[in-house]
Amino acid sequence: MATFSLLPTELVEFIASYLAQQDLSALSRVNRSLATLVIPYLYRHIDLVIHPGEKMPRIDRFCLNILNDGRRAARVETLHLGPSSEDGVKEGQRWLPQDKHFNDEAMYQKAMTALSDETLITSGDYLRDAVTQREYSAYATLIILTLPALQQLNIADFTYSTMDRLHAVFRNLNTEQAWNQRHASPALLERLSFIKAASCNVDRRSGLPYLDEKGRVYLDQVLNLPGLEKLEFSVTDTQAEMSRAPNPGGMAHWPSRLLVTYVRPTNITKLVIRHSTSCALAVRPLLTCTPQLRSFTWDIAYDCHDRNEAPERWIDLDAWNTSLSASKDTLEVLVFAVEYFDSGKYAFEQPRIGVRQFGFLDLTSFEHLHTVEVPIPFLTGDVEFSITADIYPLLPPYLRHLSLRLDLSHAQLSYQLDTSILPQGLTLQQSQAEARCAMSAQMDLSYAYHATLALLDHALALESISIWQPADPTLSWFDGQISDFATTCRNKCLTGVMLFPMLLRWRKSEHRDLVKEVRFESSKVDRFERLCRHERGGIPLGLASQYHLRGLRSHLVRNR
Repeated sequence: MATFSLLPTELVEFIASYLAQQDLSALSRVNRSLATLVIPYLYRHIDLVIHPGEKMPRIDRFCLNILNDGRRAARVETLHLGPSSEDGVKEGQRWLPQDKHFNDEAMYQKAMTALSDETLITSGDYLRDAVTQREYSAYATLIILTLPALQQLNIADFTYSTMDRLHAVFRNLNTEQAWNQRHASPALLERLSFIKAASCNVDRRSGLPYLDEKGRVYLDQVLNLPGLEKLEFSVTDTQAEMSRAPNPGGMAHWPSRLLVTYVRPTNITKLVIRHSTSCALAVRPLLTCTPQLRSFTWDIAYDCHDRNEAPERWIDLDAWNTSLSASKDTLEVLVFAVEYFDSGKYAFEQPRIGVRQFGFLDLTSFEHLHTVEVPIPFLTGDVEFSITADIYPLLPPYLRHLSLRLDLSHAQLSYQLDTSILPQGLTLQQSQAEARCAMSAQMDLSYAYHATLALLDHALALESISIWQPADPTLSWFDGQISDFATTCRNKCLTGVMLFPMLLRWRKSEHRDLVKEVRFESSKVDRFERLCRHERGGIPLGLASQYHLRGLRSHLVRNR
């Protein structure tokens, strides 16, 4: 039997492209030939996130490696920095412990050489001293200042900041502020212009949000990146509330709580906001900063656990219509997802949205908008999924791709409860409530079927229509409904798509953004299936998945 080192080079490279960073590191230490093949992949996507516990990522070693070897530095495409959203991660400044096997003097000399010609960092800048103190944010800042071809930067931070050195450097990139006397060198601006995508407080490992009392997003500094085209972030409820509220009594620190305090045009074309509360008013300054915006995604989420339910008109679609109108001349892709839940209750005990949604989307003036994915109630205004209600959606005039979500229905949060781990079984009342919820879920699915066919009569220029199925694998359209849907799409010469989220089907949190797509092409009799991860046709995946992620973590989801 052939050993791993004797496999063809192309096969080893193919395997390496799918391995995690720690696996690549182990593989690179097997022998020299494997190290030569693996190192380009090892340095492509770098994860230096701080996790719970006293052990810190060896950001010092990585920093020294790229300062010593420009070829390795040039291979870095994606960089993850800052604290994770996991419980137990400390706030504030973090320092790496002393290591007698690490040459701090060589590290300092390399850092001073790298900073010697950089006008943005003055000779008295505390960043230089922070390197000698082995400060995490100092190493992170030095890495970003020196990487020649970084394409995506993912950073996270707390209100009690861990990354303040990096925030200070990004803040000083804004030369239009009168207080800023520093200017970045042309060479640094050229390097930073390679960063086309950035994310703030989006934990890609767990998929869970940062705690409301700890997390904070620093958008003003990130918006100073000269080449930024895609921005992804998450907003805590506290910061969103302070952003839309008036400044009480002229508090001096109040502007620092806003999403954006300095409005200026940027090159951003894509915004993705994940698991954040609805704040149509607070987002308006940000939309003013994005005159070229082509894609907008807002993943609305509200967890009622240990707090009051959301206020009336929490999702004010009239306000969203007004806010989005600033981008109506450029917007091409619009995505909304909603998750209103109580993480401390079973699926059959979940609160209903009711009067917390107000109005419906009016997209008739968005002439460039060709792709829309929204919950069905956002188009109908009917949060009760009443099958007798008339449907008169206000769709874009040139809509080509419509995707319908089951958010806010009884079917959205359903999952198979594993009662074997409970101290005692469900009570009679709980069992009856579970049965009623299952019946309501099936009725909402029938409503979604009829609404999907009805919407085809209101969007005559459609090329494709997609309908999400519940995350619960035991819920789906009946075979007859699927057959009618496929036949109707073929008769109208468009593509019909059914979307099956794989999170609960494969029961692993890493599959929260994995979807099985079943397509019914207008020119083919047989259906076509494929798996999509991260994005589908420019639409982000993994939206509205917080409740089920928590269900998997608490082991309440039945394994079989």
